[in-house]
Amino acid sequence: MSFNILKKLNKHLLRQALDAVAAPALIVDAQCDEKLVVYANPAAGRALGLQASELIARSAINLCLEPATAECWQLRTRDGSALALRPVPLYAQPGQAAYWLLTASPIEQPAVSAAARPSPAIPRPADLPSRIVRDDRTDVTTGIPGRNAFLEVQNRDWLLAMQAQKRLSVIVFRIDALESYQQLFGRHATETCLRRVAHAISNSLQRSTDYCARVGNDRFAVLISGGAEDRVAQFAERIAQRVWDLAIHHPRSQPARYVTVSFAMASEIPPVSADEPGLLEDAEARLTRGNEPMEQRSSTQEAG
Repeated sequence: MSFNILKKLNKHLLRQALDAVAAPALIVDAQCDEKLVVYANPAAGRALGLQASELIARSAINLCLEPATAECWQLRTRDGSALALRPVPLYAQPGQAAYWLLTASPIEQPAVSAAARPSPAIPRPADLPSRIVRDDRTDVTTGIPGRNAFLEVQNRDWLLAMQAQKRLSVIVFRIDALESYQQLFGRHATETCLRRVAHAISNSLQRSTDYCARVGNDRFAVLISGGAEDRVAQFAERIAQRVWDLAIHHPRSQPARYVTVSFAMASEIPPVSADEPGLLEDAEARLTRGNEPMEQRSSTQEAG
């Protein structure tokens, strides 16, 4: 049965959900003859022995075998075996599939005899449970993606922006005086504060290409594809205001008596010969320096 997934489910949430699953998943352009890959989750990259970002803009025909019925695709894994992929159409409008979502069950490990099985006290890297990789990509406190997940998506979107010559921007938000907040209210209240701020930021994203993650103890980052720098800065201002509007009491906050955030941004149209992106590090450095004009602001207001 086919479902209009893109209309019923926010595309930003769909991509975050697929990033977190352990099974390979790809999205290919159904309207392109070469069936170019527009999305690949980390599990798909691991199945092919590549980074997920390396699969973007590659032809799915070179990676998968598509039968005439289109009821089952086969992914050639790095060990030479074939993995069945189930295609689900993603519709841009009724009756016209714009993309194919290809999903698979987790790759099963071959059976090992008892004599050849290693000691349970020394697990092999291949036997480590997938949740370890997922925990490394998801922030336990807030439930949103972590720094490693953000870097993978940044690398992927950097390649897409380079090909299309579109601007890519990163905004880093820092909770002001979070350490003193924890000293005053304790760990549990601090975790609640972090979750509220994380959700205020992530719920502000409306486009499927926007991405939010916790990238440090007191920092969150937002990745934005396209858009002029001034529009991105205005968007950051609105998010900072939204955090202020949470009215989380913080008597030791210097900017105000509520929890506030400061932010900095880095923005660039990737040159064709560019290496790996450094937007996240650039934005973090600007936030630390605090002397970049028009790029670091705080969500403070005058009392009264």
